[in-house]
Amino acid sequence: MTTERKLQILCNLIEQVENITYRTKSDMVRCRDDAKSFVRNAISNDSDWIKRIDSIKWSLSLFTNMTPDSAFANAWNSGKRDFLNVLASIKSEIEIYADVKPSIKNGIKSDKVFIVHGHNNEIKLAVTSLISQLGLTPIILHEQPNKGRTIIEKFEKLSEDVSFAVVLLSADDMMQDGRYRARQNVILELGFFIAKLGRENVVALYDTATEIEIPSDITGVLYEPYDNPNGVWRFEVVQELKAAGFDVDANVLTQN
Repeated sequence: MTTERKLQILCNLIEQVENITYRTKSDMVRCRDDAKSFVRNAISNDSDWIKRIDSIKWSLSLFTNMTPDSAFANAWNSGKRDFLNVLASIKSEIEIYADVKPSIKNGIKSDKVFIVHGHNNEIKLAVTSLISQLGLTPIILHEQPNKGRTIIEKFEKLSEDVSFAVVLLSADDMMQDGRYRARQNVILELGFFIAKLGRENVVALYDTATEIEIPSDITGVLYEPYDNPNGVWRFEVVQELKAAGFDVDANVLTQN
């Protein structure tokens, strides 16, 4: 299915959902089933988007005979908004990653490893040191010259010939429930590199010092815990690099 066809189906589905009115359960069920069918056929049969759609609440969990009809209407409209938000997110994902082409061809790899990071400088330095120890070239966006380019132009250019990416999820933004999440540009770049390089060429490290949200919408990528600069995570990264075809030796990590 072409990207254009996927977007056309989604736009039609969004329009149908927008026209759903309160208490038209049959229309809601039909749109929900159509959305899940689209995800299975256009994205993945086990996509987390299906779970997101199924988790939407269209009615009140608790109510009595005295509960006003307006409360049921509010619950319905809340479910409708959640459904539209999910569909919009799916549409954005397809638009962002549709034209990303793999840069790894015929098994030929460069020695460049892109490091995506947030505000935690310790993790960034530790991973940069590891990549250098292994004889590879770490690429960090802000350390490269701008050459008159915008941030996105710079990012696109620097990512052209990298063969692997290590994405660092640190506790940068506090959410309303008190938990932390990584910066949203880090999550966006994680998805970018999964699409560009393939899941087998991306490792995400998450900081264990603070409870951090792990993106549930991005499945199949390896998430490894980071505890300290000399932790076991280093050997896990080496293992993944070797599995991806890099000629690296874990023995260098034990040398003084």
